[in-house]
Amino acid sequence: MNPPRPRTGKNRNLPDNLYPNGKYWQYRNPITGKKTSINKPLAEAIKLAKLANAKLAPLMTDDGALLQLLTGEQAPTVKNLLERFESEWLPERKLADSTLKETRIKLERYRADLGARMVGQLDVLAMAEYLDQFQNNAYTKHRGLWIQIYAFAVAKGLAERNCAELTLQKKEQEKVRQRHTVEGVQKILDAETTPPWLKRAIRLALLSLQRREDLVTWERAAVDMSRNVIRVSPGKTENYDTPIHLEIEMGADLRAVVQECLKEPIASPYLICYRPKARKREQIEAKLHWSAVTDDYLTKEFRKARDLAKAYDHIENPKARPTMHELRALGSWLYEQQGFSTEYVQALLGHATPEMTAYYQDGHAQKEVIYQHVAAGLKL
Repeated sequence: MNPPRPRTGKNRNLPDNLYPNGKYWQYRNPITGKKTSINKPLAEAIKLAKLANAKLAPLMTDDGALLQLLTGEQAPTVKNLLERFESEWLPERKLADSTLKETRIKLERYRADLGARMVGQLDVLAMAEYLDQFQNNAYTKHRGLWIQIYAFAVAKGLAERNCAELTLQKKEQEKVRQRHTVEGVQKILDAETTPPWLKRAIRLALLSLQRREDLVTWERAAVDMSRNVIRVSPGKTENYDTPIHLEIEMGADLRAVVQECLKEPIASPYLICYRPKARKREQIEAKLHWSAVTDDYLTKEFRKARDLAKAYDHIENPKARPTMHELRALGSWLYEQQGFSTEYVQALLGHATPEMTAYYQDGHAQKEVIYQHVAAGLKL
């Protein structure tokens, strides 16, 4: 029989598939998911549940092989569902590489945790119990993916209803938004512990306002020094109705850092590159080029350099300290401070709306206290 799902404390001593139902009990068929009320005392309900489990046990073995033999159809296991979801649904969504990677990691976890069960076993109760292991925003993300998985299952006739959609929608925990400061970033750039390639990446991020994934895949071939331009097609905009392709006219500071990148002696196709200390075959094969910096590695190394430079030690919680991604926000604010228009900054950021650009620019300076002149002429 498939492994039972984790039980809550009050249900821990009950047989598989037996649950409280008010003052009585209910049995959930592990194959069909159908629930049947048992209006009997606990002892009798336990006896009936054990008998039902024993009778259904042969149908739950060998990934539904006996059920396939009896019905002529393969039993819809969660593993089957996830495989079809990944092969039929994901390719149509044209997700960004980082999103696709994150989704596949989640699906692999679901296969390990729940793959052996029948789709019918995952009713609302089972799904709620599974999701409850995740906290805060992780709960929301996993629930959202399961809603998509079961929407696919319903559309393909593998499930009768979307059990994930019926689970509790929790309010996301508000993110603690800590912004970079000019002084903090300068500390990181000045620190001897910050690698030269990372210093170039930080300056390139501030001046070009491009995302991590675009910084690390920015090719040297995109640079035309004779025309003083550099081209980029932000990956996140690939799914827009009209994808964004930028030809950026370089200011003096951006041109300087690009020249430094081009002078890097490593034979790499990328502006941002480094020489790994160890070159393991599996690591090389997982990257676009042996010298390439992945966006995850960039994030990790920035976090390490930030803390070694003690740039934001006044923020006690390390997770609340500003990240590599936040450099885009600081850069956009600096452009605003130097008099560049919102339209100019929005174009560099690759934002679809001015509101998103304004959000990035907010939070870097203390709000000015503006006093409103009023009169208090009441006579007592």
